[in-house]
Amino acid sequence: MGIFRGRRARTDGGAVVSDRNASRADLDALKSFAESRRGVEAWIEPKTSVTQTTLLLVAHDGESIRRRVASPQAGHDFARKKLQIPVYDSNLVPIPSRKREYDLRKARTAPPTRTTAPATPTQTPRELRAIMTLETIAGVDPLPSNPSFDDLMRVYRKARSQAHPDRLGGHREKWDTVEDAARVLNLPD
Repeated sequence: MGIFRGRRARTDGGAVVSDRNASRADLDALKSFAESRRGVEAWIEPKTSVTQTTLLLVAHDGESIRRRVASPQAGHDFARKKLQIPVYDSNLVPIPSRKREYDLRKARTAPPTRTTAPATPTQTPRELRAIMTLETIAGVDPLPSNPSFDDLMRVYRKARSQAHPDRLGGHREKWDTVEDAARVLNLPD
């Protein structure tokens, strides 16, 4: 009869857990990353109300890749036995600051997505909507007409904090809205 068909896994808080499990392509991407970079280390990130268990690989310069794994033990075994790299639990050993620094450097040096004359506003209407969305969810005063990267990151972090599913009883609509706005503005996670 299939009365349970279509039901999705939920956390204790009621949030829908992503239904995509780790795939062979995920493991191949992790292996390719580890083989093509030096100084790679791994972090097991536990399942949350938003994602499945993930394996984060960070190279010596901070470049990283994150993919789903079947379980914490499967991620640990894959990193130690297949990739032969050190593996840590992200709840016990913090993710290195070089990853964040790399992401920020990359975001600051990303080529502009548009060209504008200096006298006109530098944001597209879509980007302006994204900025207003972040301001509204974060509950902050409007940013200047041409906000700096640091201003955008400050509002983005506050909006993420306000919209986190764990804070909202597992509901992730606001979280998804914040993440969509960040993608429009090319902000790093």
